[in-house]
Amino acid sequence: MKQIDIRDFTNYHYPTIFTPAPDGKHAVMAVVDANEKDNCYESCLWLYDMETKKTSRLTSGKKERTFIWMDSETVLFIADREKTYQEKAKNEEDWTCFYTLNIHGGEAQFAFAVPYKAVKMKKAGKKLVLTVKYDYNKPDLSHMEEDEEKKAALKAWKEEKDYEVFDELPFWANGQGIVNKKRTRLAVYDLESGSCEIVTPDYENVEASWVEGDDTILYVSSLYTDKKDVYQGLKQYTVSTGELETLVEQKNMSIDYACILKGKVTFFGSYMKEYGFNENDKLYTVEDGKVELLSDYDDSIRNTICCDCKFADGASAIHDEDKIYFIATLRKQSVIRTFDAEGNMETILDRQGSVHTLAKSGNTVYFTGMRDMGLTECYAFDGNGETKLTSFNDAVMAERSVCPVEEFTFTYKDLELDGYVIKPVNFDPDKTYPGILTIHGGPRATFGPTFFHESEVFANAGYFVFFTNPLGSDGRGNEFADITGKHGGIDFECCMALTDEVLKRYPQVDEKHLGVMGGSYGGFMTNWVIGNTTRFAAACSQRSISNWVSKCMTTDIGYYFNMDQIKADPWNSPEKMWQHSPLKYVNMAKTPTLFIQSDEDYRCWMGDAIQMFSALKYFGVEARMCLFHGENHELSRSGKPKHRIRRMTEMMEWFEKYLK
Repeated sequence: MKQIDIRDFTNYHYPTIFTPAPDGKHAVMAVVDANEKDNCYESCLWLYDMETKKTSRLTSGKKERTFIWMDSETVLFIADREKTYQEKAKNEEDWTCFYTLNIHGGEAQFAFAVPYKAVKMKKAGKKLVLTVKYDYNKPDLSHMEEDEEKKAALKAWKEEKDYEVFDELPFWANGQGIVNKKRTRLAVYDLESGSCEIVTPDYENVEASWVEGDDTILYVSSLYTDKKDVYQGLKQYTVSTGELETLVEQKNMSIDYACILKGKVTFFGSYMKEYGFNENDKLYTVEDGKVELLSDYDDSIRNTICCDCKFADGASAIHDEDKIYFIATLRKQSVIRTFDAEGNMETILDRQGSVHTLAKSGNTVYFTGMRDMGLTECYAFDGNGETKLTSFNDAVMAERSVCPVEEFTFTYKDLELDGYVIKPVNFDPDKTYPGILTIHGGPRATFGPTFFHESEVFANAGYFVFFTNPLGSDGRGNEFADITGKHGGIDFECCMALTDEVLKRYPQVDEKHLGVMGGSYGGFMTNWVIGNTTRFAAACSQRSISNWVSKCMTTDIGYYFNMDQIKADPWNSPEKMWQHSPLKYVNMAKTPTLFIQSDEDYRCWMGDAIQMFSALKYFGVEARMCLFHGENHELSRSGKPKHRIRRMTEMMEWFEKYLK
C-alpha cells in the first residue's frame, strides 16, 4: 500500500454532477481532474448507461463542464473551440459558444454563440434560460452591428483598465474579483430565431433561478445601485409574454430555493430575526403577495460537511410534482430529506457520509457524494437501497493507505460533543507521536468521518490528527450553531476540552509536540489559540481573521455578515470588536506560526494575516508567511495544483521542524 502524499489529490477524479436524460436511460456527468504539469483543472463529459451500467467518456476537449440535455440523445454544452470566437475573446469581447453532441457517436457540432458570458443554462421549451455575467463598466457590444463601432468602444474601455473605480459596496467578492457595477443577469435565447435578450432589470443581481415547465422562471435577486443589503426578493418571469412579477419583495427575507409545488410557489427562506444572518431556513409559501409559514424547520438545508476533495456543480435541492428533495446536515453527516406540499418532512436517506448534489428521474434519486472514507462517486437511491454507479476513484484508493477516523463523544459544561481522531499510519501503541488539532471554518460547518485529503496526508506522515465540532458548528440546529457575539469564548474552550480528552484517551500523543491549524474561522481560532495558550509547539493559520475592525471594513461580507456575527461595529462598540480580536492577545503569544494567505482572498483579506504576522515578528516570535498570488479563499480546495502542493509542503515542513 502506498502512503497518501501531498500530490495525491492530482490522482483523484472529481465527478461534479449526475444528470439523467429525459427518458431516464442515460445520464451525463462532468468530471474534473487536476493537471499538475499545466497547473490547471481539466473537465470532460462522461456518459452513464442505466441499462448496461457502463461509463464512457463523451468529450475530450478538457474544458467541457456546463451542459444540459436537449432531448434524450443530444447534449448541449459550453466550450471555446471556434477560432473566430477565440479571437474575439483575446480582444476581450464577451461571447459564449454552444455545441451539440449525440451520445451515440460523432463529433460535437457548433450550434450557436451568444454575445454574453454565460455560466449556466436551463431549457424552457424552445428557449434557453442563460445565467450571464454582465459588466456595466464595459461597453455592451451585443447591439452594435459595425465592427469599427465595437473596436472604438473597446479601445476606450481598455484605456480605463489601469485603475479601478469603486462606488458600491461590496466592490470586490471572493472568487469573482472586482464586482463594482457588475451583476449576474438572466437572458433568454430563442432556439428557433437565434435571438438573445437579457430579461432581468438593470442592476438587479440574480443569485439563483429555476425553470418551471416550459414557460415560467422563478428567481431570487437583490437590486442595488449603491450598497447591497442582506435581503432578497423572489420574482417570476413568464417566458412567452415577458411579464415579470414580484412574488416576495426585497425587504426582510433571505431566500435560498423556490419551486412550484401543487400549484403553489414554495420556498426556503429566513427572516433572520432570531439567530441573525446565519439562521437556518424555514419552509414558506407565497400567494398574492402573502408569505405564510409552511414548516417551522430548524435544521440546515445544505451540505456543510468539510471536504477538500470535491467540485459540486449540481443542485442541493430539487423537486417533482409532489415533493421537494433536499440535502440536510445532521451532526456529522449529510442526508436526503423531503417536504411535501403540506409541509410534512421525511428523511429518506440517512447514512454516514456526505451528499454533494441531487438529481431525480422517475422514482429514483441520484446523487454525488462520499461513502465509507472514499472519494466522490455517483449513486442511486430508489427507496429500497443505495447503489454505487461509478468507480472513478476505486483504483487509486485501492492502492492508498487510508487511515480510518475513530469517533467518540465527550462532555464539556453539560454539552455533548463529538470527537474524531485519525491515528498515524502503521500505528504502534508503544510509541509516541506528535498530534495536530485541526479546526474547521464557518464556524457553521461540520467535520465528520469522511475522507479529507489534508488530514490523511498528515496521518500518513506520522501524526495524530484530531478535530471536533465545537459550539457554533452546523448540524445540530440554530441554538447550537449560535455563537454570535461569543467568538473566542466557549468555542475555544470546546477545542481545548477536545485536546484534553484526546490526551487522556490516547496516551501515545506527545503533549509537548502538539500543533494547531485551521482556515477561515479556523484561522481566526488558530490566531486566538496562540494568544491564549502556550500548549501548542507550532501553528498554521490560513486565510485568517485577526482584527474584527479590518475584517468588517475590507472584505466582501464584512460590512453585514461579520458585524452581525460579532454583534458589534467600529463606531458604537469598538471595545467589543477588539475584545474578540486575536490581535489584542498577540503580545502573549509564544507559538511559532506559519501563515498561509492568498492575495485575492476577499473573504478573509490578507491584511488580517499581515497584521498578525507583523505583530509576532515585532514581539520576537518565530513566524513565516506564504502569500499566494492569484489565489482566493478556496486555495486549499480549488487553487491551482502547484499552489496547493506548495501550500501543503509549507505546512508539512513547518510542523516537521517544530513537532518532530
